Amino acid sequence: MRIFIFLCLLFSSSFVIGQVRSLPDFRFARMDNGSEVTRKNVSPGKKTLFVFFDTECSHCRVAITEYNAQNKELNNLNVFLITRDLKTVVDPFLKQCGDKLIVKKNVTVLADAQNQFIGKFLPKKFPAMFLFGTNNQLIMYSDEEKEIPLCIQKIKS
Repeated sequence: MRIFIFLCLLFSSSFVIGQVRSLPDFRFARMDNGSEVTRKNVSPGKKTLFVFFDTECSHCRVAITEYNAQNKELNNLNVFLITRDLKTVVDPFLKQCGDKLIVKKNVTVLADAQNQFIGKFLPKKFPAMFLFGTNNQLIMYSDEEKEIPLCIQKIKS
């Protein structure tokens, strides 16, 4: 299954001229209780960060660990951590790498059980990080964990 997802990422990035420019409509399930989350659940007037990750990706581990270390900088925005992985592997991963993130009220862990994220957000690879402004327009896309300090800077500005 991971090979399939990688091929989808690779295939979709071959035809993408650019990333999404505005927050697309989406429908995901909360990992903690299964309730539906859509674009309507994004708190208005706040920036929104989506981090698409895979628990077996070493770059994702670094990214989640870095956001965890910078968790205080994430207080005033919507944060969605989204994955195709099962809850049984996501919970231990996040407890190890994102223990300060997962207890924040503004951080929601989402399951992409219908494999929508790739087609709607058009990431190139893991970890895919999308920062949207208060107007739901894309401020920054990155798939490089070394660019997290730049993302944090854009969150603060």
